[in-house]
Amino acid sequence: MNLPRVLFVGSLVLLIVIAGCGGSGYDPNNVIVTVSPPAVTIPASGQVALQATVKSGRAAPALTWSIAELQTNGASGAQCNWSGTTPPAGPCPDGTIQGADGSSPTVTYLAPSASGTFHVVAQVNVSLTLVKDGTAVITVSR
Repeated sequence: MNLPRVLFVGSLVLLIVIAGCGGSGYDPNNVIVTVSPPAVTIPASGQVALQATVKSGRAAPALTWSIAELQTNGASGAQCNWSGTTPPAGPCPDGTIQGADGSSPTVTYLAPSASGTFHVVAQVNVSLTLVKDGTAVITVSR
């Protein structure tokens, strides 16, 4: 067997494997998170199903859901997320999110009894310093 030929073919195979594994072009800055519907009007005490889609070029990162107005008022927003049949004790003056456990891409927003505009956010942590999110703007009317 010709040693230079074996080394050449071996090097070529190694380059192909490296290009196939590391050459995916993954860029965490190109992660996109969208929420559907992006805007909706529902009645007070009504509800709407929300669907998050994450486009990342890799397996979808874990999602977290929150209501932005709760965070604005100094809370984490997670205290108004729930699953199962028992809603959170609250207070949740900006509504609640049912099914927001386990990084579910589909949740149900349950509106408060008061009217207002609320922002439900689906968020992924892409890297240690990069967070991407998508938002649904929900108008609650009486």
